[in-house]
Amino acid sequence: MNNIFGRFLPTDSLIEKLDPRTKIVIDFLFVIVLLFANSWLNYGILISFVAIAIYCSRIPIKIFWLGLRSILSLVILMILIQLLLIAPSNKADIFISFGWLKISSSGLINSAIIALRFFLMIFMTTVLTVATPSTSIADGISSLLKPLGKIGIDTKTFALLISMTLRFVPILSDEFSTIVDAQRARGLSLKTGSIVKRTRTLIPMIIPLISVAFKKALTLADTMEIRGFVDAKNRTSFHQLQFKKNDLIVLIIFIVISFSVIYFSYAKL
Repeated sequence: MNNIFGRFLPTDSLIEKLDPRTKIVIDFLFVIVLLFANSWLNYGILISFVAIAIYCSRIPIKIFWLGLRSILSLVILMILIQLLLIAPSNKADIFISFGWLKISSSGLINSAIIALRFFLMIFMTTVLTVATPSTSIADGISSLLKPLGKIGIDTKTFALLISMTLRFVPILSDEFSTIVDAQRARGLSLKTGSIVKRTRTLIPMIIPLISVAFKKALTLADTMEIRGFVDAKNRTSFHQLQFKKNDLIVLIIFIVISFSVIYFSYAKL
């Protein structure tokens, strides 16, 4: 399993049993609250919250590593950009010097903060997507966007698109892994040669992947038509979402944490 995005892992945990709307709202607000954090105290509070969420989700740690690995190169690139672009403000700010290259302490701190924010967002997104079936996520989004239906926005179609996207990501990821293995069996190597050569070797893999994606999309469309699917706007759901006592408790805890982080940010603690 190379990609965990969109894959549901049943664990019978507290997080899994929560209403998907609760998890979606907390995930969305967590990203906003993360932007308010401006001290190590705030980051400590948010790290503790994420650690408790991971523990309560009962999701194996290696799953989070798989999610982290997919963006690790992007995080490293962002760290290098911060280190190179943030020049030392004075001599005391120089952390280490290699000839013309001077790495500042403020650059190091900014790099650590950016990496930490990425990691926390990935962990929270992993908790949401792995502990919630894609159909429940779609139902949750549809329910949360329901008020927009009053102004003519087709929220059910939008939720259906989200559901299909979440279902297709792991399928296409598995297909790509199969194509890569097939090309390797034919002697194609992705680990040797220049960057241009490695990029060219991806072309024989992308074309069959696109072909497979179109075939699966057509099969899905035929299946939906056979089952009598007409449009998503007037579609009803067999599973009814229920906001329970645990959802209220978790939401209150998150609201208290959010206000604490915002208060400490303005109080500069």
